[in-house]
Amino acid sequence: MQSQSVIKMKKAILIAAAVGMTLPGIAQDKYVVSANLAMKSQNYEEAKMEIDKAMANPETSKKPKALLSKAQVYFSLQNVDKYKAGNPYKEGLKAAMELAEIKADYERGTVDQLLMLGGFLSYNEGVKAYNDKKYDESVELMKTVTKIGEMNGGKRFEKLPPNVQRQMDTVVADAYLTMANSVYFASKWEESIPMLIKVKENPIRRVPSVYECLIDAYSKTNNAEKEFATIDEARKVFPNDVALRNRELNYYIKNGKMEDLVKKLEEASAKDPGNADLHFNLATTYLSMANPKDGKKPANSAELYSKSEESFTRAIKASPDNSGFNYNFGALYFNQATDFNDQINAITGSSKADQDKYEALKAKRDGLFTKAAPYFEKSYSILSPNDAKLQGEDLRTYKSTVMALNKIYILQGKTDKASEMKKILDTL
Repeated sequence: MQSQSVIKMKKAILIAAAVGMTLPGIAQDKYVVSANLAMKSQNYEEAKMEIDKAMANPETSKKPKALLSKAQVYFSLQNVDKYKAGNPYKEGLKAAMELAEIKADYERGTVDQLLMLGGFLSYNEGVKAYNDKKYDESVELMKTVTKIGEMNGGKRFEKLPPNVQRQMDTVVADAYLTMANSVYFASKWEESIPMLIKVKENPIRRVPSVYECLIDAYSKTNNAEKEFATIDEARKVFPNDVALRNRELNYYIKNGKMEDLVKKLEEASAKDPGNADLHFNLATTYLSMANPKDGKKPANSAELYSKSEESFTRAIKASPDNSGFNYNFGALYFNQATDFNDQINAITGSSKADQDKYEALKAKRDGLFTKAAPYFEKSYSILSPNDAKLQGEDLRTYKSTVMALNKIYILQGKTDKASEMKKILDTL
């Protein structure tokens, strides 16, 4: 599966741009003082020029007050039209992060505000890059978000109000999800696996779609053991999720584990008796088991045909106007009839025993064709009104339906109907 299809990102967080600015006390450098005064007067051009001078001085650039001033100035520039497009907040965020590393408790409240604002702005940019399919760019932006969220071993913001902590935790979890999705949708399967594992282990973003991507990544890297283990875990966590159930069924089909597949389908259809697709899948599975690819029919093939017939009946009861269901049900009888027809054609003698065998086989064949006809006719009645617009699978089903009806009508001596089907075939 590589379905985008697939995972929608939440809208970017709306953030109030105003940040409470706490000016430092006594200046360590005249440029820092000038920058703060200019910022207080909302003279952002001068504030930028002065703080840039301060940061150009090696003796000043690593001092806490200088770093805080730079962070405040550059975050303020994010609200100035002249500078906004260049995302000056990124420079401000670098300064705030450096300050938090150099002196963790310096002006803690103000620095935490700046760090969180920078994290949210980076997240918004990362979401936009992801939606624009700029996956590498999205990953780098989200790495910044997670680095902020995990400062001090994830305890940097533990003294903030619980609702603020929850918001930060959610943003970090979403950042990891976006990174995992970005790598996955860039078809970097191996790289995506540890990221997806990290996401699914976090209750905040442990959702079925994450398991789907992880299962698919294991499949793409041919790790059947991990693929199945993840399917098993996912089904326990989300037992009612249809997409994960289908992943499980597809795994059994792909790996030829028909007995396991039947068991799972029987369990699923018993829990959801109105689900036509489950009954149809069970019907076709029974039919595949009755007609293995090697041509050696199992001893219980008659039982399997009977079970397939029962499941087709339930599928059509649940979805009577599904052309595919009707066609495949008709094909169940038609193919058996064709087997008898081949046996008839193999009779070369003219003895009474041969004649009796011919009559017996013909009766079985004709009886099966008679059973098949109503389902093909139903499929035809569903598809024919739009025959000029049919495409893909519907067109293939329509053509096969017409071919089957043509053959049945010929054997039944219904020449007018057979001719009608022949004319349609000629146009196809």
